[in-house]
Amino acid sequence: MKKTRWLGLLFIPLLLSGCYNYRELNDLGITTAVSIDYNDENEEFEIITQVINPVKQQDSTSSGEPTFVNFSSQAKSLQEAFRLVILESPRQLYGSHLQIILLSEKVVEEHLTEVLDFFARDPELRSEFKIVIAKNTEALQSISVQTLLNDLSAMNIVISLEKQNEKEGITPIFTLNEVTNMYLNPYLELVLPSIEIEGEANDGESEKNVETTNPKARVKIGTASIFKDDKLVDFLSIDQSKALTFMMGQLKETIITMETDDGYIAFQPNRIKTKKEADVKNNKVTVTIEGFAQISEVNSLINLKSFEEINNLQKRLNNKISDMIENTFYDIQKKYNTDVLGFRNLFYITDNKYFKAHDMNWYEEIFPNTKIEVKSKLKLYEKGNTLGGVEYERENW
Repeated sequence: MKKTRWLGLLFIPLLLSGCYNYRELNDLGITTAVSIDYNDENEEFEIITQVINPVKQQDSTSSGEPTFVNFSSQAKSLQEAFRLVILESPRQLYGSHLQIILLSEKVVEEHLTEVLDFFARDPELRSEFKIVIAKNTEALQSISVQTLLNDLSAMNIVISLEKQNEKEGITPIFTLNEVTNMYLNPYLELVLPSIEIEGEANDGESEKNVETTNPKARVKIGTASIFKDDKLVDFLSIDQSKALTFMMGQLKETIITMETDDGYIAFQPNRIKTKKEADVKNNKVTVTIEGFAQISEVNSLINLKSFEEINNLQKRLNNKISDMIENTFYDIQKKYNTDVLGFRNLFYITDNKYFKAHDMNWYEEIFPNTKIEVKSKLKLYEKGNTLGGVEYERENW
């Protein structure tokens, strides 16, 4: 018995001696971004991968060394395209630190199944990376543009995406898991953030692009792109895209400017919470928006010391938000007839038995007649340091 126990102890070090999939770090190319297009003529995927330059990361004083290196490849399948990168790179691609994927319009419309299957199947990938559609073919070069405020263009794009969503709410953002859920759910339509390049993409690849205070090429976050039956129908305007983010419950903070008779007032809504309720039998959705707002700029002759004036401003602000959201919904409904707000899924969740019995012609009969009511209930809580507004104070000195 004692011998058996000792023999068991001898086997323990063998179990702790290493990992089955151990690989040297020097053999891996840490990949932070990928762009994917499809060539109809060759029937091949065309990819660009951004790989961190470890020499530059270790020695910030090294001159002439870019912070990242891009490799391109093409093949019939995504797996083969990524594997063929080793023809140019001495390191095998490693995607555990992948931050973002840029997809062309063609890929999203015709090959999204292959893309989602490939990335969801890889056990080494984390599913938190963002998916963005390139507004044109040139925008696929966004991961090649040298940027001033961040060494890695991938991180520059991701941070810009997150900051605009957090501070302005111009477009919603989605991870691999969220896009996959949208794609697989038969009651949801795709919505993706977009990206574009201002200037010439080729100029942005040079180090000279970051040697000036006015770069020749800049990466810019675009508005939301909307789809119907997996086909891109349009890119929304800024106000429409912001309203969409409102309704999706992703908007945390933004700026809303309201015109007055003699100028304008800017408000900063924040701590926003959105709730959607469906009346399936009456084909109606009620959207309730709660939160707070502060007055951040006043260019109008108005007395902010008056409670009556404050209450009037609060009412006008809520009416403006309600109108903005309702107008956006009816514009999308009338012009595109696409349910990008997920009302069909909301109806199904609310009353699936009734909905299944009447969901035969969603886009022909039900959705074109769907009504929406928006109840905005934001509360003004801060007027800033100037009590009455500079113009009012000057007039009433």
